Amino acid sequence: MLLPVCVVASGEIPLNEYHTLSLAVSTRRLLLPQSEEEVPEAAAQARYIIGEGSNILPLGDLPPVLSTRYLRGYRVLHETPDAVEVEIAAGENWDAFVRLSIACGWHGIENLAAIPGTVGAAVVQNIGAYGIEIAPFLVKVRGWNKTLEAWQELPADACQLSYRHSIFQTPEWQDKFVITRVTLRLQRRYTPVLTYVDVSRRIDPTRQHDPWHLYETVRAIRAEKLPASGSAGSFFKNPTLSAEEFHHLRQKAPDIPFYPQPDGRYKVPAAWLIDCAGLKGYRIGGAAVYERQPLVLVNLGNATPTDFHRLAQHVQTTVQAQWGILLEPEVRFLHPEPS
Repeated sequence: MLLPVCVVASGEIPLNEYHTLSLAVSTRRLLLPQSEEEVPEAAAQARYIIGEGSNILPLGDLPPVLSTRYLRGYRVLHETPDAVEVEIAAGENWDAFVRLSIACGWHGIENLAAIPGTVGAAVVQNIGAYGIEIAPFLVKVRGWNKTLEAWQELPADACQLSYRHSIFQTPEWQDKFVITRVTLRLQRRYTPVLTYVDVSRRIDPTRQHDPWHLYETVRAIRAEKLPASGSAGSFFKNPTLSAEEFHHLRQKAPDIPFYPQPDGRYKVPAAWLIDCAGLKGYRIGGAAVYERQPLVLVNLGNATPTDFHRLAQHVQTTVQAQWGILLEPEVRFLHPEPS
């Protein structure tokens, strides 16, 4: 039986259109499977596995890269009067799927509107915004395990999702497991989540039961805070502090916003720490801390990987010196080919 041929480009392949920071880097081999049948052979050749490249910082020219962005499609697996289970190909655009789900009457993920990237990457990162994460909606993932050379289905618990983390970020799984399908369970009944002030104060009370209104509200908020291009979204994670660490920080910064966690710890906004360290607008070369949202590092048009790396390090050292907190990058750094 003849299988479709995976799209493969070899040579010095520019990657500026395959990641959202739009840096002038390349790879010697770019693998773009368009079906599951093509994944095993492509994966065997790839060093890095990405989706749309919306959460990566390439630090130079890269070894072979596999992008799952052309794995497309979805199907309904199971329906009840209360919920629906939908299997989505990993390469589907996340925001496009959010819009589809609203149109189909599948609810729960409206607050995750306008987050860049693919459905597969949404699981890897356990994306979240405005009081919602993907974790409670996840049923299972399917993918190719390069180490075992076998297809696997992992239930949600096995994916070990936590704040901006999953098992697919650990050394045993990262770049060794290609997610090809994601199954989510969404609700038939629309129940808006308006726990974040940014959202609740902008919701029209006469439209609070309209999921499209919530979707458009979140999109508008994100558009005000994020550049249209040249960024990877939130560059750093919001720190989660022990009660003792939080008490120490409050002594230095009594006005800092905070969010108590179920385990007794406290989450604080990295954007506030960066802003109050005087870093908003700070730039190195063509990379800058975004004026409207200091959690975002932006390419002003001619940034190099070194500019971004040095800027990220400067933000970390400055915040640590002022607040005693080392910010952890949310963006993944991809290292270049060894020379």
